Amino acid sequence: MGPYDFFLPPVFDALPEGLADRLLMGTFGRKAAAQTGLAALRAAGAGRGDTALLARLGLESTLLAFDLDPGNVALARGILAMPGAAGLPAADRLALHAGASDVLGEAWRAALAAAERTGDWAEVAGRIAAGFPEAAAPLRSRLEGLAALAGGEAARIEAWRASLGQAPATPGLCWLLARAALALDGRLAGMVALQAYLARFPWCAQALLVLHDLAGGRDTALAPLAGELAILLYSWNKAASLGQTLEDILASELPERFRIVALDNGSGDATPEVLAAFAGRLGAERFTALRAPVNVGAPAGRNWLKHRPEVLAADFAAYVDDDVSLPGDWALRLGAAVAAFPGAGAYGCRIHDAGRPAVLQATEFFLEPAEAGEGIVASDLQLQAPDLGQFAYCRPALSVTGCCHLFSRQALAEGGDFDIRFSPSQFDDFDRDLRLALAGRFAVHQGHLAVGHLRGSGGDAARRRAAGANAHGNMQKLQGKYDAGDVRRLRREQRARLLTDIRKKAIWLSRREAKGGGELS
Repeated sequence: MGPYDFFLPPVFDALPEGLADRLLMGTFGRKAAAQTGLAALRAAGAGRGDTALLARLGLESTLLAFDLDPGNVALARGILAMPGAAGLPAADRLALHAGASDVLGEAWRAALAAAERTGDWAEVAGRIAAGFPEAAAPLRSRLEGLAALAGGEAARIEAWRASLGQAPATPGLCWLLARAALALDGRLAGMVALQAYLARFPWCAQALLVLHDLAGGRDTALAPLAGELAILLYSWNKAASLGQTLEDILASELPERFRIVALDNGSGDATPEVLAAFAGRLGAERFTALRAPVNVGAPAGRNWLKHRPEVLAADFAAYVDDDVSLPGDWALRLGAAVAAFPGAGAYGCRIHDAGRPAVLQATEFFLEPAEAGEGIVASDLQLQAPDLGQFAYCRPALSVTGCCHLFSRQALAEGGDFDIRFSPSQFDDFDRDLRLALAGRFAVHQGHLAVGHLRGSGGDAARRRAAGANAHGNMQKLQGKYDAGDVRRLRREQRARLLTDIRKKAIWLSRREAKGGGELS
């Protein structure tokens, strides 16, 4: 089996449905990798397919989970109990024994959790350098690799790579090494490393998707949006961040024809003055400022903007949150996604904490496999590991986040209004994506666009409880809108879209490699 053949018939078609779904969605996260490994091992135990392949998948997927979570004692003990663990290199067996013995301890696990939450991986690197427990030495390469690649500092990445005594054998460490090659040695070296990665772990869909986009130049592709772009914002009491977001928009590369329409959702701060200042700078042809007497909530705000005549006349509409940090090429990156996947229901991107690029908030969203339940259970893969380049690709998705997403005029009209039952916020954008998917328009994840998003402070405890209660209530409303038949249809279509996409890309890579790496028309 070649490095790109895993997702082609007959191998992939012989996998149990739930396992196939997990592999297609992606496994680069602690929970997802462990769940995939468990599903593969259960299928092997039940004799549901090629037991040798399933056992290998079970071991390797669970090893990926351990690489991303080396302080997980139960996980390390479980891997050591697998028959295939005895064949692992000595260094990896020692790391598993160290993990199973809980040599890191609670303080180190807390430090790792804090780094994932705050994005401060330099703190972890500093703790390691200051005095790493001798008993935990077998785990050091995993922790240093995570800290170096998540931190993104070339010197630390180089030092980590140089410290490796031998080539790693587990999926997570091999991924870090491939990303190190891309960061330090350039594009070609990174592609060669990813090809080697897929030769060893051909089941890793995200590695194949990343390699495809590198090989085809999609990671750097920029394309202007054809026609007029309406940029839509609604805001409530965020005058400072709104002003900065508007400055980012004006500093970016926009189509020749663009218009900004901003709704003040009944703010009590300086938002009216901010909008008035931008209206004065840009004039009526470029900027429309609106004001609601009260905060009507996100769905109603989006609908108000959507039905403005100047928006209805635009070729594209981009909803942008009032507290995001936009790169200058954001519209061109979304334009490249439109060019690659025309006719989608929505186009979204990677969202990370502003100023903390390793802390992901949102990427692509899918429905979890059927064993997760008959209801709507959305994936949260982006929350299970720092950003290590695992989402750097463009492909179809069931849903994308509303922090920064683009619609064509046709998709905006066909999807109907955002449901005001989800006021003041939470899940109205997800609900609309589900409706469009049922109508045949899937979203597109543009992973080559990263947008920073400020996290709210949360306010006092009562406000946080209220927000949590609202989110819980809105999830119940969402579940009530879609019956079991709808969910089954969405899962079937999700599988079909993802499988068609990755098979096309696997075949393209195989043909390209057969031609000696030349570009294909």
